[in-house]
Amino acid sequence: MFELIAYLAPILLVGALVLASRLPLLHAGACGLAATLLATLLAPLPYWPLVLTETLKGAWLALFSAGVMLAGLMFHHALQDNAAQPAADTTPRRPHLAAFILCFIAGPLVESAIGFGVGFAVSIGGLLRLGFKPLPAALLSLISQMLVPWGALAIGTLIGAALAQLPLSSFGLHIAYATIPVPLLLLGWFWQRLHRAGIAASGREYLAELALVLALIGLLILGNASGAVDAAGLLATAPLLALLYWRETLAGRVPWRLVLPYGLLIALLLPTRLLPGLSDTLRPLLAWQPWPDMPALPPFYYTGTLLLLTALATLLGRGEIKRLPDILRRSWRGGRIAVLSTLIFLVMARLYTGAGMAEALARGWGELTGAAAPLGSPAFAALAGWLTGSNTASNSLLLPIQAALAQQTGLPLALLAGLQSSTASLISCLFAGKLALACAFAGIPGQERHLLRAALPYAGLMLLPGFGLAAALLLIY
Repeated sequence: MFELIAYLAPILLVGALVLASRLPLLHAGACGLAATLLATLLAPLPYWPLVLTETLKGAWLALFSAGVMLAGLMFHHALQDNAAQPAADTTPRRPHLAAFILCFIAGPLVESAIGFGVGFAVSIGGLLRLGFKPLPAALLSLISQMLVPWGALAIGTLIGAALAQLPLSSFGLHIAYATIPVPLLLLGWFWQRLHRAGIAASGREYLAELALVLALIGLLILGNASGAVDAAGLLATAPLLALLYWRETLAGRVPWRLVLPYGLLIALLLPTRLLPGLSDTLRPLLAWQPWPDMPALPPFYYTGTLLLLTALATLLGRGEIKRLPDILRRSWRGGRIAVLSTLIFLVMARLYTGAGMAEALARGWGELTGAAAPLGSPAFAALAGWLTGSNTASNSLLLPIQAALAQQTGLPLALLAGLQSSTASLISCLFAGKLALACAFAGIPGQERHLLRAALPYAGLMLLPGFGLAAALLLIY
């Protein structure tokens, strides 16, 4: 029992410091990391080799996120500069519907293609142009993370299927089923937030938004059922966005110059992911993999590279390449908190994995609760999602444990694994690095603590489907 309390202490410490003090999230994370290093002393493994190895592995994983974050900020600032003198035709006639498109379709599309929280850039940038204040814009942009299981072309789901030894199509479909209530819950929350902001909508607009959410859910299930799990997020959002933008652009209300950079990014991204010959060529080209159990970094396939190329092409196309030094400075100034927070929490997560603390917590929970142990699945999933900010990392951390739990309890592994992945993914947007990234995009770096507090109702909504499914599993099985 003492060990379990010691293993829980770093996580509880971070939560307490963030929610009950004025300490910035970065400093709270540093305290949590120090506590994790102390708790690691209890692991039955050589201390210094363990700490050194897991710290380096955490830094390696942070490198992937940091590159995408900084390149995404560059892309964001390039677009912001290009849109710094908006014409009258950029003001939407229906701000309620425009905000809906940014949060529910455009942001999730970019997140499905790129991942790592870059969907924030689209949602926050558009909401700021609609007149939202920075903190409410950052809060609403959390909706853009609802398709994280299919983010970065579902890399975390691909890894999770392999870890759980499940067919990819079955795993993706069970995650989609577990996600069905989420867009509907978020739609109600979105309407409530816009009502509080004084942005009204007609009955026709409410019906249109509900119809678009239902179409999004249907397309998401269809994409996973057809076996196109890696492209399911794009298949669910791209047709809807293309239809809406085509109508608005033809009407002259959305100028082409604001749409083309996103089109260029997708044109660079999709062939590298969907054309097997090109993908097979780029993946191993000069790829570096310092540990066999860690992902390789392929410089010509890496999302950060494609974001950087798109940002540079946007500046060149607008004749604004002279802005590059200033954009580099602004990107680092706005993103450094996100980068450092990501580094701290991923090192912390690796220590939990390498020292066996995560597995010990799950095992202790099972011994404590017995037959009710599955109710802990969404709780541990949410904890892993918050701690790592990645469904790839959270699946790596907990899916083997969930598989063992399914074997012990006789519950269907596909359902338990889908619950784990969907819940962790939905809470991952509250990861320290992602909150810092959202604040950076909103122009309020250092306000992560306020954003986290404002996001607690959002977190409660995202936990409802997971706990509801866990309770249903207990009743049925």
